[in-house]
Amino acid sequence: MMKTRILITLAAIALAACSGGTPASPIAPAAVAQLSTSVAAGWPVAAHPDRRPSWVSPDIDAKQTQVLFVSDASTLDVYMYELPSLKVVGTITGFSQPQGECSNSKGDVWVTDTNAQKIYELSHLGRLENTLSDSDGYPVGCAWDPKSGNVAVMNIFDLLGKQGEVLVYPPGSKQPTSYVNAHQYYYDFGGYDGSGDLFFDGRSEGGAFMLSELPDGSKAAQTIKVSGGRIYFPGMVQMSTASSSLLVGDQECGGASAACIDQLTISGTTAKIAGSVKLEDAKGDAVCDLVQGVEANGEIAGSDWEFCGYTASTTDLWAYPSGGEPSAGNDSTDTTPVGAALSSGR
Repeated sequence: MMKTRILITLAAIALAACSGGTPASPIAPAAVAQLSTSVAAGWPVAAHPDRRPSWVSPDIDAKQTQVLFVSDASTLDVYMYELPSLKVVGTITGFSQPQGECSNSKGDVWVTDTNAQKIYELSHLGRLENTLSDSDGYPVGCAWDPKSGNVAVMNIFDLLGKQGEVLVYPPGSKQPTSYVNAHQYYYDFGGYDGSGDLFFDGRSEGGAFMLSELPDGSKAAQTIKVSGGRIYFPGMVQMSTASSSLLVGDQECGGASAACIDQLTISGTTAKIAGSVKLEDAKGDAVCDLVQGVEANGEIAGSDWEFCGYTASTTDLWAYPSGGEPSAGNDSTDTTPVGAALSSGR
């Protein structure tokens, strides 16, 4: 008999998180709105919460469907898209401010809920499996380590609006260890390599892009100096599944309202931009803002947050590494898409 799937509605959890624990400074909520993970954060995002119940299509039970999870900072939902069709097969509602995502080898997806100071682990079927609490700051990004099973969480800054950090949660533990790069102030997205080294991006206190590495076993992160070009605003960080490149998103490619993904070659504490994947919308114009994407199966999956106002926001698939116009797209759901993670099944 097929299991009855009563999907999570996180509103009650989020409200409990906001009313308990360590209270935030009065300046913190405004700071979060102005310094979200998107380059569009020059103006706060107006939330239009989806009050409908969560749902997931029964088709996901019937086959090993690849599912793309996308978080939306306006509707406060996480949408589930079947690949490669990009058909919407589920909506998980009730978050406070869902942003960055990451996934593990089981097909579970972790979603950072910034204003709730929570990180939720969702199954391939959209069920709540686990919740991590973050009493230190505001989580916006995460990464899963295939070597250790650790989950790393990037706090953009702490509860008083000061320097952020990386929190690393061992498997089964709710007590993280904190790591920082003394020269980095804001922390955004991250990704592990196969050796347990964590790479993450962000900005200095003055707003300049920074890339850092927390080597496996180290007690502090180090700055990675980037050459061969300039990255303006931090985006996705992921080791490529197709090469040895570290993929780093730039939400302000070339200093313009356009998104691209730079391919970095890492050597010690230096990185060289060896190439760049230019992303376009269905009309052939530059993608306005890809906050976080995921590379797999010869494609980049993610969403174009069209704050530029040219077209509707879309969730898309682009060929990797050629980029260009998307091979598939869906403009029926997203308003202000942020995070993306791929679940490959149970």
